[in-house]
Amino acid sequence: MARKTQRGSDARDSVTAGVTIEICTACDAGPDGSCSGQRLFDRLADACREIPDVAVSPVDCFAVCDRPVTIAFRRHGKWSYMLGDIPAGIDAAAIVSLAQAIAASPEGIPAMADRPEFFRAAVVCRIPPDPGAI
Repeated sequence: MARKTQRGSDARDSVTAGVTIEICTACDAGPDGSCSGQRLFDRLADACREIPDVAVSPVDCFAVCDRPVTIAFRRHGKWSYMLGDIPAGIDAAAIVSLAQAIAASPEGIPAMADRPEFFRAAVVCRIPPDPGAI
């Protein structure tokens, strides 16, 4: 799977950012060729441009096609989450707030109080940290 990285104005990457939001940009292609995932990526990239602990990266396909739009939250050496059924029109601030809660968590697991309703309903899986990265 080819990956392109969208970095903020300070050239953060997935190791130096507190958390990276990855968005499937192939998700939910409409008849006009536009993709809900790409639209969500564009909005989040703009919303996170000046946020130092959050980076945004497109992914060509997560292969969770029955649950568009699919996004993931990753932290180097910490737990990661994959979520599906994210509405393309979701408030970007809600996703950014969740990303910041994940970035602030010592293990990458947001506190229950910091988990918005969309998160609770959308979790596809939780991925343990790479043992070599801890």
